[in-house]
Amino acid sequence: MNSSAIPSRKKRHLRVSVALVAVGCLGLLELSFFAFASIHEFSHRFLLIESAVILLVTLGLLFLVARQDKKTEEAESMAESQLSHLADFATDLYWETDLEGHVIAAGGRLMNTFFPDINHVLGKHYMSVIKLDEIERKKMLDALSAIKPYSDILSVFRSTDDKRYYISLSATPRYSKSGAVIGYLGVGTNVTRRIEAQGRLKHMAEHDMLTGLANRYTFQNRIEQEVAASGEDENVAILAIDLDNFKSINDTFGHQTGDALLNLVAKRLRKVIRGKDWAARLGGDEFVVVSREVANPMDACLVAARIVSALSRPFRIGGLELTSSASVGVACAPLHADSTQSLLKCADLALYEAKGSGRSCYRLFQAPGQPHSGPN
Repeated sequence: MNSSAIPSRKKRHLRVSVALVAVGCLGLLELSFFAFASIHEFSHRFLLIESAVILLVTLGLLFLVARQDKKTEEAESMAESQLSHLADFATDLYWETDLEGHVIAAGGRLMNTFFPDINHVLGKHYMSVIKLDEIERKKMLDALSAIKPYSDILSVFRSTDDKRYYISLSATPRYSKSGAVIGYLGVGTNVTRRIEAQGRLKHMAEHDMLTGLANRYTFQNRIEQEVAASGEDENVAILAIDLDNFKSINDTFGHQTGDALLNLVAKRLRKVIRGKDWAARLGGDEFVVVSREVANPMDACLVAARIVSALSRPFRIGGLELTSSASVGVACAPLHADSTQSLLKCADLALYEAKGSGRSCYRLFQAPGQPHSGPN
């Protein structure tokens, strides 16, 4: 904003220079006239009148220059005020800092939302005013150390009622007339809707729309990391879950009732699993629970037993009381398999064994020839 006054200053200097040249010309004209008058012996009265005229013309020129400078200053003050109001109207945030990074001017449409008292901002180092994570902070500090512009630095601001706003920050160095850096001029743009929309899209892409559990895509991505991080003392268990009579309920009472049942199953799974465990719906009535940091297979079996018990209790949907049960197959990595594909196969084999044993039970995967582990 300060740079807008430079052309006006140039015009002012030009007007002053023209006035000085005019006064100088009048002075030379006066000297020439005095020389001419001394040669031709003009009367003193005539010389006095001529001098008065020259003086009045000179004073008139100086008055006009002074008046024009005053008008220019008033116009510049008004223009600067209008620019400030325009910046308040057109930008969400704007600020100026000195070379040390202290805020010397600030405004914008959201300024009062975040800082009702501008004195809480002015004079403060702007890095203490904005909140950045480590990645965004490094991007900004790299630009500042190189004295370069920066853009799209994501910061989080809190309103006076503790509402969260995402603000994209951009700034460029400020220069003096001599070309020296004297600070930064920056603006902030409210991108809260965009960030929240991206978050919703990400959530929709990673979660099952019906139950809110992780979907198959998320399960496949996360389980790869879980299995890779498993160790002998920290097994990762997969509990493959299949509802025993879901098809019969869905066919008898309709898809709406079936969807309501799946949603209730998901809620019970959330209550049963441990803090570090997580659940996913792979499709239809197929669910899976991933149990992390399992000291031994029996820990995973205890989780499986709780799941079987929880899903065996009646479900109330509208005026109906429906009874469903679940079969669970348990497999652990790296005990039973050291790859995701092999581990899933082991869990499926254990699930088929549970279904073949009368359903509404769990089975722990056992290598061929070994006795199967599960409830009697």
